[in-house]
Amino acid sequence: MSAHHDADEHADLLARLHTLERDRGFGLFGQDHEARALERAAADAGCDVLRARAQLVVADVLQAAGRSREALDLVVSAGETARLHQDAELLARVHFLQFVLHLLAGNVVEARRHGLLSVETLPESAPGWLRAEHLLALTVVLNDAALSRSDVFVELDRLARAEQDKRWELFTANNRAWWLLLDGDVPGALALVAQLRHLSARHGIALRQADLDTIACVELADGRPDDALRTVREAVGTADRTTTQADHLVLVLLTLCSVLRTLGRTDDADRELARARDLAAARELPGLLADVEALQAALVADRGQWEAAYRAQLRHDEARRALLAVQDATRVLLAQAEYDARAARRDRDHYKLLAHTDVLTGLPNRRAAQVHLEGLLADGPAADLSVFLLDVDHFKAINDTFSHEVGDAVLQQFADVLRRSGKRAGAFAGRLGGEEFVVAFTGSAEEAERVAESLRAAVAERDWSDLCPGAPVTVSIGVAGVREGHTTFSALLSAADHRLYEAKRAGRNRVVTGGSGVAARR
Repeated sequence: MSAHHDADEHADLLARLHTLERDRGFGLFGQDHEARALERAAADAGCDVLRARAQLVVADVLQAAGRSREALDLVVSAGETARLHQDAELLARVHFLQFVLHLLAGNVVEARRHGLLSVETLPESAPGWLRAEHLLALTVVLNDAALSRSDVFVELDRLARAEQDKRWELFTANNRAWWLLLDGDVPGALALVAQLRHLSARHGIALRQADLDTIACVELADGRPDDALRTVREAVGTADRTTTQADHLVLVLLTLCSVLRTLGRTDDADRELARARDLAAARELPGLLADVEALQAALVADRGQWEAAYRAQLRHDEARRALLAVQDATRVLLAQAEYDARAARRDRDHYKLLAHTDVLTGLPNRRAAQVHLEGLLADGPAADLSVFLLDVDHFKAINDTFSHEVGDAVLQQFADVLRRSGKRAGAFAGRLGGEEFVVAFTGSAEEAERVAESLRAAVAERDWSDLCPGAPVTVSIGVAGVREGHTTFSALLSAADHRLYEAKRAGRNRVVTGGSGVAARR
């Protein structure tokens, strides 16, 4: 019952999150509350990956509101989760948000790198709309012939049709029209604007503020300022919940001012520009403040007010400097956060390595050996798995005769022999403690005995006179296999230990296996 309940809870969280993520591109209004609620619910349910995905939705809302530092903290946290769980789709989503943050910081090179990674990392199993979103981001930073914007838009059209979500068809048409307009292809942009209006009417989907803004800009470029004015006023009046960016109303107001200026209605343009300035200042958007001052300078210059135009240009320059300062600070924050994340990951990996490594020999310790063997047995015991238990003969005498420092050096060099010989045989070697070591080998019983014998011989034939002159170093080995019915870590170790005892009792420096008697190997 509990497992069934957990599965239902996970499915419910996943469905809610999927809806939230899919609708994110069509409006961020109020999504932070639902995303925060999902983040808490996923944390309570122990669903780390779903919690990280909810964090990324919150981060998207925060960056759109100009709160890049808070957004960055969540993106870094989600990135750590993605790497910890080796979740490719989550990592691709992280790269996408890093693309957005670097782009806002004016770091186009890093933005392009993360944009490409957001597409390359995305697994084939990812939903089509997510691939479309990541591809759409690339259109901002593409600058080589290997992957053109037209290629990307062809793929976006295919994905939009495959998803059978008409909102994505509108979304793609809007962005394509905007890029054609920027490239000077007004007829091409007009055709897509007509497609936008047709899709909206046919499917009953309201045009977003961004769609209307694009249409108005295309109409203005086509020499139809009156049509552009009607469209942009509709965009200004569109409910804020259709806005995908917190700064988009400012952008729409700037379009309105440009249309009014074209119509010669400079007083009306001044009023709307003052509104745009107030919004940009309130939302701390230095880039848009600079655009406001540039348009203000043009308006007063149209009236021949050159001194006022000069003052407006000075304000524009000051706003540009403020923007560059913000971008520089954001770039520093991004670089520091990424450095901190890498350092934390190195520290975590270092301490994880220490927790699983024997300090003296550098071999995996007992805990690591147990994890390794239990991992091999987890999916059902492999019939060809054997475990060797090795014990350095007369080790106490070496310590007592030559010192504990010499004893430690013997163990270190013994571990080197084990590491090299085991690597050649494709075997895992670890230290259980004291002078006792373990080897895991996959192969037939005959191969296991041959590898164990080669390990014994490598130790016996080594020249130890530099450490303990006159005292040969040898090893006794007990071998046990899954094929004998020992299917757990403890059972394998116990059987190998019993045979190690037999080897010791029979005179040491020998190998004892399940199929052999006690064989001396002097």
